[in-house]
Amino acid sequence: MDPISFGATIGAVMELYDMGVLTKEQLGIDAKFGSAEALTHFVEITVKGEGFGKEIAQGSKRLTAKYGHPDLSMSVKGQEFPAYDSRGIQGMGLAYATANRGACHLRGYTVASEVFGIPVKTDPLVTEGKADLVKAFQDATAAFDSAGVCIFTTFAWTLADLAPQLAAACTEEFTLEELGKIGERVWNMEREFNNRAGFTNKDDSLPKRLMTEAAKTGPAKGLVSGLDKMLPEYYKARGWDKEGRPTKETKTRLGL
Repeated sequence: MDPISFGATIGAVMELYDMGVLTKEQLGIDAKFGSAEALTHFVEITVKGEGFGKEIAQGSKRLTAKYGHPDLSMSVKGQEFPAYDSRGIQGMGLAYATANRGACHLRGYTVASEVFGIPVKTDPLVTEGKADLVKAFQDATAAFDSAGVCIFTTFAWTLADLAPQLAAACTEEFTLEELGKIGERVWNMEREFNNRAGFTNKDDSLPKRLMTEAAKTGPAKGLVSGLDKMLPEYYKARGWDKEGRPTKETKTRLGL
């Protein structure tokens, strides 16, 4: 179990405890939300596979569903959020919802643009233009990943920097257009795999509370995720139908 999944699962456990759904007797400790002592206890019993640690190891999706509150799992397609509140960084909400392997900031890091201004600064609180932004980041990331280059280099490098490296390694030229198409082909192939495995547009979602409960503090105070506005625009930008499936025209264009 990775640290991100563990942290999100512990957050759900503590919230269930505060709600009275889980008890001290079950958990073996007073587990009020934010308790460092409880966190340390949960690390130990999860690593050892003892007591409630066996249930923690199942992840937040299974655990919250078992105890009747699945909406407490901060996950997409079963994978927990690594960071970022999608009410305050709207593009990341769309990126999480549509990432082929579930909520993952390494498949389309729009924080670079929405927060750091790389390559251009965009407003994190608005939904306009985020469909195209997310697609661009996802395609570029897929191209970098296919090249075997560390994704963190993209804080400094762009596809224009990647092209000559690939040309040197593969003894052929790569244009920016070709690299973009490679990334887009990868993304659509992954999408096709997921669709055949049973995933649908219903899985391109976010936890209910992010869609209905407004942020209480910070710059995004009063906002909810605008996924309902962005998702149809994203499907259109991708060349997918309303069910989130690549159209025949898109597959033909990409040679799939």
